Amino acid sequence: MSKALEIARQKRMEKIAAGEKVERLDPVEKARKNPRSLRAAVTAKCWDCVGGGTAPGSRGIIRDCTCGSCCPLFPVRPYQKKSDKGAEIDNGDFGDDFGDDFGDDF
Repeated sequence: MSKALEIARQKRMEKIAAGEKVERLDPVEKARKNPRSLRAAVTAKCWDCVGGGTAPGSRGIIRDCTCGSCCPLFPVRPYQKKSDKGAEIDNGDFGDDFGDDFGDDF
């Protein structure tokens, strides 16, 4: 466990012990609080795509997403199993090299 995570957990436990209300945000609210975070934006979009928490087990639904050929965020979706991160993806109609369609400007 990282040192930063340990410190954050300790602070949270201290707030709970002191009787303070601990704020729990959904991924969309977290992204709005930190609009420059790409990770928060991707997590919020995936969470919204699977129903925004209306169904129980949203993390599992996102992890097991099968929309590899239709979603450009699929390779960077949150909650992946470690074995999935290096997995080959089907790029669908995009082809193997995204740059060919856009020229050398990118």
